Amino acid sequence: MDTSLLALGSLIVVCLAIATIWHLLVKSYVWAVVASVLTVGLAVYWVYPIYRGVKADPLILMSAITLCTMIALGVGIPFKRRRAARVAGSNDRPGR
Repeated sequence: MDTSLLALGSLIVVCLAIATIWHLLVKSYVWAVVASVLTVGLAVYWVYPIYRGVKADPLILMSAITLCTMIALGVGIPFKRRRAARVAGSNDRPGR
């Protein structure tokens, strides 16, 4: 298997785990997305070129932006639905 493909696959798995951890730890959906975007984006921009043995360039920056956005939002969707269902099912509404 190609080394760069193996590096990209392992990086995606690590980034998915990082994004999941952020969404589990942070209660606000927006802050969880922001934190996971920043963490995953930095990991892709600095770690992936090290694995490939190249310098970080604008193409890797565009890849990092695209990948971190897709991962952060993709991982966050199930958590957002679960949070919304938990709020809707709560009987502790103010004013009652």
